[in-house]
Amino acid sequence: MNDQKRDQIIFVVCLTTGIILLAGILLSVDFLYAGIQELFLSNINPDYIPDVQLANTVILASSLSIGFGLALYVLDIWFIVRKSRIKKILIEEEIIDEEGTLNFKSFQTEISSSIKILRDLFGYLVIIIIGFGLFSFLRFIWMIGKYRAYGEFFIHYYLSNIPSLIISITLYLTISLMMTYVIIISLQKYIRLQIISKNYDIAMAKVFSNLDRLMSDTNKQDSNSDETA
Repeated sequence: MNDQKRDQIIFVVCLTTGIILLAGILLSVDFLYAGIQELFLSNINPDYIPDVQLANTVILASSLSIGFGLALYVLDIWFIVRKSRIKKILIEEEIIDEEGTLNFKSFQTEISSSIKILRDLFGYLVIIIIGFGLFSFLRFIWMIGKYRAYGEFFIHYYLSNIPSLIISITLYLTISLMMTYVIIISLQKYIRLQIISKNYDIAMAKVFSNLDRLMSDTNKQDSNSDETA
């Protein structure tokens, strides 16, 4: 198996893992909100007696899941966008070489295309986040409207509403796919630009150093010529 094929497999595996982790995080946020909602429904309806034990269990489990899931998600994203991997890709694309020398023609193309892509990806990410927030809010409003306050606990109704959970999981997987892809591509572009920028600074430092040395040699030659004359 060549390196390119292996990198593609690693990317797909990490992307899939990231999608599942982020979907789990979003669902855990839903459960966390449901647990908090269960505890505070008595503020809206004084006659309502919440299932405190289940609500606290859901809140604790959701909080732990969110924290653990975020840690794994960050680790997964880092593995894809680590600098050593991005630098290897840049070398393969001949934008830089092993010694860090920069291909200025490729540099100009990379800068212009990356800025445009980053701008578009940022817009997509904002739209996705707003869409998720709106869906989550409207879903809870809908569930509270359907909920029978005197018939059963809200938290029981929420956790046992299978069609709603299936819809949420499906939507969260879709949102996670878009968000994870946008995050990975954005970070890859950012790190690419960071590496290229560093090599550009090194290259320009070498150019100015060579220019100073050339000017110094030229001045010495002119000085020697004047003395000879």
